[in-house]
Amino acid sequence: MKKKIFNRIYTAVVLCALCLMGDLLASCNDYLDVVPDNTQEVTALFNRKETAYNALATCYHYIPEYDNTYSVLGMSDEMIMNIDRVTNGKRAVLGMLNADNPYMSYWYGPYNMKNDGGDYRAPCEASLFIPLRICNTFLNNIGRVPDMTQSEISRWSAEVKFLKAYYHFLLFSQYGAIPLIRKETTLDITDADNVVVREPVDTVVNYIVGLLDEAVNALPMRIINTSELGRIDQVICKSFKAKVLLYAASPLFNNNPLYYTLENNDGTKLFPQDNKEAERQKWERALAAYEDALEACRVANIHLFRYPASDYPKTIDARNFRNDSIRLPYMYNYQYAMVTRWNEEVVWGLSRPAHTVLDWHEIQRSINYKSSAESSTGDAWQWFGPTLNATEFFYTQNGLPMDEDPEFDYENRDSLVTITSEYAPVAMVGEQTAYMFLNREPRFYASIGFDRSRVRGYGTLYNLKMRFQEANGRQTTNDIDVPTSGVFLRKLMHPDTKGNGTITRYAWPIIRYNEMLLSYAECMNEVYGSSRQGEILAVLDTIRSRSGVPTIEEAWLNAKHPNKYTTQEGMREIIKQERTIELAFEGYRNDDVRRWLDGPKCFNAHIWQWNANEKEANRYYQRMEDPQLLHVFTTRNYLWPIPTDEIVKNPNLVQNPGY
Repeated sequence: MKKKIFNRIYTAVVLCALCLMGDLLASCNDYLDVVPDNTQEVTALFNRKETAYNALATCYHYIPEYDNTYSVLGMSDEMIMNIDRVTNGKRAVLGMLNADNPYMSYWYGPYNMKNDGGDYRAPCEASLFIPLRICNTFLNNIGRVPDMTQSEISRWSAEVKFLKAYYHFLLFSQYGAIPLIRKETTLDITDADNVVVREPVDTVVNYIVGLLDEAVNALPMRIINTSELGRIDQVICKSFKAKVLLYAASPLFNNNPLYYTLENNDGTKLFPQDNKEAERQKWERALAAYEDALEACRVANIHLFRYPASDYPKTIDARNFRNDSIRLPYMYNYQYAMVTRWNEEVVWGLSRPAHTVLDWHEIQRSINYKSSAESSTGDAWQWFGPTLNATEFFYTQNGLPMDEDPEFDYENRDSLVTITSEYAPVAMVGEQTAYMFLNREPRFYASIGFDRSRVRGYGTLYNLKMRFQEANGRQTTNDIDVPTSGVFLRKLMHPDTKGNGTITRYAWPIIRYNEMLLSYAECMNEVYGSSRQGEILAVLDTIRSRSGVPTIEEAWLNAKHPNKYTTQEGMREIIKQERTIELAFEGYRNDDVRRWLDGPKCFNAHIWQWNANEKEANRYYQRMEDPQLLHVFTTRNYLWPIPTDEIVKNPNLVQNPGY
C-alpha cells in the first residue's frame, strides 16, 4: 500500500474562506474535495474559472484565526485566565508542552490531539501540511483552466506560492528545521520516496524566500478594491519576506549553540554552526528586505494611523473627556489603529464578515466586561485578561520604564492612592486605586481597564468597580467569569462593541506598518549599532510620537541610567520594550521572546494578580499568584516537539532537543 504521511487525505473542506479573505466572497456553500487518489474529482476543480476560484479560496482557508480566544493570544506572560478555563496557549507556557500532547501545534492539527476532556484548540483548524499539499495541487492544475487569461493564472499562482511560503514559515517558526513540501504527491509514489526528512534551517529559509521572489512580480502592486481586501499583493509579499528574514537573523535561528549538535540520522546538521560572518550577513539581508518593503509601503501610501481630526472626538468622549488633551488624542491613535477596519496602517489583514454566524470564540467576547445596565450580557465572557505583569510593560507618563523613572515610586507601586481631579478622564476621582495605575503613558490607558478606571463601553462612559461582589468583580469566591488578575483588556475591544451581540469587527492585522518600523529599527541596531543611532532614534520616536510619548533622548535624559540608549546593548533592550508595548496583546509576545532567546528571563517570572475575593481596597490590592498558573520555561520550550505519532510513522524524523 502506498503510504501518505502528515494526514493521508483531506476531504470535504468547507469553503468558509470569506472569513479569511477579507470581503472577497459573498457566499460559500461549496465543498472542495482534494483527494490525490481521485484524479477525476481533482480534474473537475479546474475545468472552469469558477471552480478554480473556489480552490484558490481553499488555499487561503487555512490561515490561522488569530483573533480567536484559543489562538496564540494566550501563549505568553501577557494574558491570564481562571484555571478552570485555561486554554491550550496557556497550557503551552505552563510547562505542559510535550511530544504526546503538542499543544498549539501547527504540525499536528487540533482535533486529533490527545486530551483530558478540555476544550483544546490549536491556532489553526488542521495540520499545515494539509494546505501545503492543497497548494501544490492547485499549482499543478491551474494552468489548464480554459476560461482564464494568462495574467489571471499568473496572479493566482503567485498568491498560492505566497501561501505555500506562509504555511512553511509558520511551521519553521515553531520547529526550525522542517520537511519542505516542494511538490504534489503523485499516484505512483513509493513508500521510500514519500518518507521525508527535516531540512536545515538555512535551506528552509531560502526556500521560503525563493517562493516569495517567484511570486512578487506577478502580484498587483497594492489591492485597493474592497471586494479583494485580504488577498496578497506586492506590498504584503515584500513585507512578509522581510519578516521571514528577521526571524532567520534572530538569535533563536542564527548561530544558536543550543542546536549545534541537532542533526538528521545521516549526519546533516539542521541549524547554522558557529559562523560570525554568516550571522552578521543574515542581519544585513533582513535589513535590506525591510528597506525594500518600507519603500513599497511609502509608494502605496501605507503609514502610521492617526485618528482623523474631522471625527475627533467621538460625541460620548466630547461630553466626558473634553478636557483630556494630554491623553485622549493619543489613546485614539493607538487603539483605533488596531480596531479601525482596513485602515492605512494595515499591510495585511484578515476580516470576519459581518453577516456570518457569530463566533463565540472571538477575542472581543472573551475580554469584554459585563454591564449591569444591559439586559443581556451573554456575549461578554470577561474571563480572559491581562496579567499584572503586562500592565508593567508600559511606560510612565515620562516615557520611561517604571523602574527607570526617578519620579515614579516603583518600589511602592502597589500602594493605595486617592485619585485626584487630574485623572478624572481615566479614573474615578476620590476613589482609591493602586499607585501603579496613575502617571502612565496614553497607550496604557488605551489598553487596560483597572479597578476604579473609567472606560468607554456599552455606549456610555463606564466606571469599572472590580472588587469582590461589585458590579465588575467576582460575585462568588470561585467565579470563573472575571479576569483573575483584576484588570480588563481594552486594546483589542472596539469601543463601540457591546456585550449583547453588538460586535464591531475589524480586520485583524497580520502585518502592520508599526511592526515593520520596529523590526527595521531592530535590524538597524544589530547591523550598525550606535554608528547610526540617529536614524534608529528617528524611527522609534515616530512611533512614540503617535502615542504622545516623549522622544527617547528627552525621556532618558532624566532616567536613572541616562546613557543606556547610546550603546547597542542598551538600545536593544529599549527596542524590545518598545515592541512589547506597541504590539501588546496582539500575539507577538511568544515568538518575540523565543526568537530573542529571552524565555527564562521573561516567562519564568511570577504571574501576579490582585486578591479578587476581597471587598476592602487595602485587602484587594495585595499581590497574589496562583500556583496552578506558574509559568515553566526551559530551553526545550524554544522549539515545539514533533508529535510522537509522526516519529513512529517516520523514523527519519529526528526530535527537537529535550523531548
